[in-house]
Amino acid sequence: MNMKWMHYLTKAIGLYAAFSGKLARAMVFLSLAVMLFFLVSVSGKESAVMDELAHIPAGYSYLTKQDMRLNPEHPPLLKDLSALPLIFMDLDFPTGIKAWTADVNGQWVMGDEFLYKSGNDPDRIIFWSRMGSILLTVLLGFFIFKFGTEFFSGKVGLLALILFAFSPAVLAHGKYVTTDVAAAFGFFTATFYFLRYLKEPTRKNLVWAGVFFGIAQALKFSLVLLIPFFIGIALLWALSHHDRRMVWRWMGRVFVIFAIGYIGIIWPLYQFHVWNYPAGVTDPAHIQEIAAVTQRYCPELNKDRVGPSQYRDTACNLKTFRPHALADAIVWMSDKPVLRPLAQYAHGVLMVGQRTAGGNTTYFLGEVSIRAWWYYFPVVYLIKEPLAGHVLSLAALVILCAYLGKKRILSALRKRHGETLRRLLREHFAAATAILLVLYYWGVSMLGNLNIGVRHIIPTLPFIFLLVADIILTYLGRRPSFELNLSLDTVKRIASFYFVKAWHYAALCVIVLWYVISTIAHYPYFTSYFNELIGGSKNGHRYVADSNLDWGQDMKRLAQFTKDNNINKIRVAYFGAGSPDYYLKDKYIPWWSSRGAEPGWYAISATFLDEAFGLPVGKYVRAEQDSYPWLRGKTPVTVIGNSIFVYRLE
Repeated sequence: MNMKWMHYLTKAIGLYAAFSGKLARAMVFLSLAVMLFFLVSVSGKESAVMDELAHIPAGYSYLTKQDMRLNPEHPPLLKDLSALPLIFMDLDFPTGIKAWTADVNGQWVMGDEFLYKSGNDPDRIIFWSRMGSILLTVLLGFFIFKFGTEFFSGKVGLLALILFAFSPAVLAHGKYVTTDVAAAFGFFTATFYFLRYLKEPTRKNLVWAGVFFGIAQALKFSLVLLIPFFIGIALLWALSHHDRRMVWRWMGRVFVIFAIGYIGIIWPLYQFHVWNYPAGVTDPAHIQEIAAVTQRYCPELNKDRVGPSQYRDTACNLKTFRPHALADAIVWMSDKPVLRPLAQYAHGVLMVGQRTAGGNTTYFLGEVSIRAWWYYFPVVYLIKEPLAGHVLSLAALVILCAYLGKKRILSALRKRHGETLRRLLREHFAAATAILLVLYYWGVSMLGNLNIGVRHIIPTLPFIFLLVADIILTYLGRRPSFELNLSLDTVKRIASFYFVKAWHYAALCVIVLWYVISTIAHYPYFTSYFNELIGGSKNGHRYVADSNLDWGQDMKRLAQFTKDNNINKIRVAYFGAGSPDYYLKDKYIPWWSSRGAEPGWYAISATFLDEAFGLPVGKYVRAEQDSYPWLRGKTPVTVIGNSIFVYRLE
């Protein structure tokens, strides 16, 4: 009889496991499918955002011309993926204009010409260009589930995937031809394969770690941050899993990974992209002139006489970089055949350094400045991600603190109990890596001088979601700690324990459902999403602007509004990459603050209004005529997508 019951019990457990596995796979597929639907459907409704005006023509020129004179400040891989569908279209690329034949990085003019003035269909180009970004975003979702399953559990991977798939920041920026979610893909996959190699140091895993490190460097220049991070993580691994004699061996393996990435991925990729990019001037009449060009004297160059070359463009783009010696070295490398690909890569890295140091005019919490606020990213993360997600994060933080207190980790740190810390690292190395990575990336971002959107911390979101999922599900999955026997008191304690656990699982389901619904409710306006802490998206413009709210995505919606309301003329001050000339045609009247007011319709981007109404601080100076005094106190007729304010003045 006992054997018969054991047989039925084993069979029931097997059926439950099979059902759970199928249900988990179905949930993974459903989450990825819903995310794909949102990304594709919203993509067709929105006009080009600011950076796409540069990235789309650059990518097309890379594949069709093998010439990287446009947009060198971003790596080429995402732009290549986005341009792949375009090479099968019959498109006119205007190589006869000055932006291509003479200018240094004439990306913005080329973008306007390519999309709107060369007879091409811009909406078709923009839609298909975004497929590369969408593909990477969905693939990243799959890798999050894979990472969670391999290093934590299938439940952790599934919950982290759901949080990722319904993150407004991901749904907003995962469809644009920009480098933010692509950076998250590179950051995450490189870390995944690096940790896999640490766990199983085979040659196969070594190669994959190197390949994905190289892919990361080809997606976003800021991911050079992986170099010191991987060195630090390898050091922690060696010290926690081996003795000190293994440290140098692991350091050598890390540098092999870097070598595979740069020699096996970056060098050939950039070699392809500079193949037809002139290295230097070959005309004898101009050799002496170009030889005199340095980063410090580039403004004196007659660019109509000396056309684009890698040497000329590198010198001009790095003219303000400090220290000069480093820029001079890259300029010297730029026309050497074997070194040219690496010089072009380094050229982009240094341009990012210049960009970050230079800052950007930003509106934040009622102020306008060209300098950064150290608390910018914590605030925008707090108001831009769903409140339900913050509730989960807070619960996870409380659980983590309780766990660390129970394990007396802080005491071990104070007393330098190395074995206790090594044991903890061995047991939770993937989680420790994720925590350190989030702290590292956020620290660098908060100390930087570029505050233009929550998108810049998207690379940390997959790790945050995994940590939250792991901590909460580990807590919910705990077993009774008291001794089990057949007494009535034990039965009561077991019933109480599982009753509380059931309520905790129910609370988790409710919070996750709240998270999902709060995001879906804002469809299709994910870019301008803000949570309940500030009263929702309608109040977002009071706190931040730029890519957090208004990146130009609503120009097509403005055009539809003018059509629906029979508006013949509208004065427009637009921040973005959509063309008012193209979408509004003869209805469009270019406008700005100093032109004053006259009767009629106005459409003003929220970014311009915030910068006009905000309080100038620091070195930022704004003339009174640029502050839209004639719109102060006026109530807009409507706000298009929360980002374009429409007024009618009598």
